[in-house]
Amino acid sequence: MATTSKSMETGPDRPLHRVPIPNTDGWLRVTTTHGNVFYAQKKTKRSEWTIPSEIHTQVLEFERALGIEPISDDSQDEKERSHKRLRLEEHQHGEVSLRSGEDVCGAEHPTEAKGEQLEQNEASTIEHKDEFADLAFEEGKAMYMEMLTSLNGTPREVNPMAPWDHELPKFVHERAYRALPTLEDREDVFNEWCKFRLREKRSQSKTSSSEKAFSALLKKQVASTRTDFTAFREAFRHDPAYVALLRDSNEQKAQRMFHSWLAELRELKLKMAHEAEQAYIHLLNEYISSEEFDVPRHALDRETAQQVWAKAKKTPGLSADPRYDAVGSATRRFELFHQWLGGAVPTTSTHRSKAERRAQALEQREAQVRRERARQARQADLARSDALVEQRETEFRQYLIDTVRDPWITWTDASSFASSFHSEMERGVVTDARKRQMFEEHLQHLRSRRRDQLARLFEKHSLNERGVPQLNRTADVVLPLVRADDEYIQSPLPRFVGEDTGVHKRAVGTNLEAEFDAWDAWRQERAQQEFFTMLRENAFVDFWGRLQKEKQAKRDDEMSPALHGEDEADDDEETTVSLLDMASQLDIQAMESVLKVCVTATTHSLTITGG
Repeated sequence: MATTSKSMETGPDRPLHRVPIPNTDGWLRVTTTHGNVFYAQKKTKRSEWTIPSEIHTQVLEFERALGIEPISDDSQDEKERSHKRLRLEEHQHGEVSLRSGEDVCGAEHPTEAKGEQLEQNEASTIEHKDEFADLAFEEGKAMYMEMLTSLNGTPREVNPMAPWDHELPKFVHERAYRALPTLEDREDVFNEWCKFRLREKRSQSKTSSSEKAFSALLKKQVASTRTDFTAFREAFRHDPAYVALLRDSNEQKAQRMFHSWLAELRELKLKMAHEAEQAYIHLLNEYISSEEFDVPRHALDRETAQQVWAKAKKTPGLSADPRYDAVGSATRRFELFHQWLGGAVPTTSTHRSKAERRAQALEQREAQVRRERARQARQADLARSDALVEQRETEFRQYLIDTVRDPWITWTDASSFASSFHSEMERGVVTDARKRQMFEEHLQHLRSRRRDQLARLFEKHSLNERGVPQLNRTADVVLPLVRADDEYIQSPLPRFVGEDTGVHKRAVGTNLEAEFDAWDAWRQERAQQEFFTMLRENAFVDFWGRLQKEKQAKRDDEMSPALHGEDEADDDEETTVSLLDMASQLDIQAMESVLKVCVTATTHSLTITGG
């Protein structure tokens, strides 16, 4: 019975059961061998995959009576309303018939209806709201093809070699089936998808074939785990297997397969070495008896073991056995003999299996991934913390600008200056040391602003009637004028220098005289520097300096013995005389007048700069 049921499911889709629907005009509910259901009427030779509109209520009541869960309207509408009937495989069975040998209501199961009847069936179906009405054709096509692809690897996978009518029941109930508006579009896109699917399968088959050939090349040519991929590529880049893999895939694929084979080869060699060592231990058990060597285990050092091994390896037949040379290293053979003689025979439990090594490698990779994620999380937290600290520092600086305006206030006094200031410091994001540093920077900024205001007042009252700065004006002259100036009186400067005693109660770190002395020292130093700069840039002074050097050089030459010929001496004498003549014509009073003009220009530039 199970065999019969299985053959029915895999064979052609044929009518299996037909049940009359009560209170209808000869309608039947027909179930096929594949579990599909359609509705047929004998006298009109009409068959429908969906419930006809005129018997919709009767069918629902009938199915409820049978205990069948009614299919929702949306699911019914997902079926193709004017869908062609499933084409039965007539070449296998000769003619289409019901399982009982008679025709269901005189019609084929589901028959190839005429065009006029299809139009009537389409007009008679229930019209539901189409959720894909506003969907563009290309989007609907993409959804439709994605739906067909999603069935790959499932029991309802679409066979691209099968006809449309045969494969339709596998996806007619899918929601994306209705993404295309007409039956013709659905069939055309189905055929297009089948072409893509066939090409994909051929490509997969070709790729699989090239990968198998390349894998065979690796197994044949790469016998050492120390082989480098670059050397392998240079040696076999013209090999047909390598060329075929590059054609069907890429070099990265070849490199991955190469390293995968190296890992497999490493595992294989470890396994072979372990098996060879086990066989070697069995060889020792067969040919040598440890009782022949009366050596206590506690006295079995390496030197003693070497002496025993020198005798034991001469045992007849031992070295001739293939298991002896299977352990390729003489040192390793002695180590195994030493372990065997001492009773510490290596067993399979001392060697980890391939699965254990893979599990350990996987655990190590997972631990590395966890560490990397933790590092990235720490960096993200640090970045967020830095951004938060920067924001809090900006807020704190703004708070200082809005609240702290006394340049001589102390940190202790500022803590109780305002109730909100204390809460600002207690936020915890910015450390107390950093807050203290920002507080001091703010005070330095306030003091710098006050000193700039004082400098402008000092400069203002250091000018003469013509507006020229007077470097010889002292504090006795300037300070009374500053104190009487309304600009000074109405500004915070008196509090800054500690002269507004009615308001200022805190210790002040300066006074007006000290500020003037500091400003005057700066003024004198700047004037001197600018004067020297003017002298270096003045052409007259430069000429006089070079002339003095020439005179000094002449005097040195007169004191030294003659080293040149008479002609050269005559030329030098004429040059020296001409320079001395020019020097004798210099007027000291003219030089003083030139320098006075330069000094006047310099003081004028100081006035502009100070103002």
